[in-house]
Amino acid sequence: MSDTSIITLFYAICGIGFMIWIIALISHLRRTDYSDTDKIIWTIVLCTLNILGVILYWIFAPAGRDRVLSEQELKDKFNNQ
Repeated sequence: MSDTSIITLFYAICGIGFMIWIIALISHLRRTDYSDTDKIIWTIVLCTLNILGVILYWIFAPAGRDRVLSEQELKDKFNNQ
């Protein structure tokens, strides 16, 4: 393997990891089935530990209804605060 293909593979893996992290963070922030304290703690974990935080979130996050806010509900929630 040449140096160029190794670097390309590295960037591809990093890009995929970043996309998984973004998806997990958005999914986490849209959930409504656990307390604000839990949400703050998991946001800190996800942002500081990155991919390890995503793995921990998938394993240890509170199980629930997995109800997420629709885009309109999200806008209404932030406009009313």
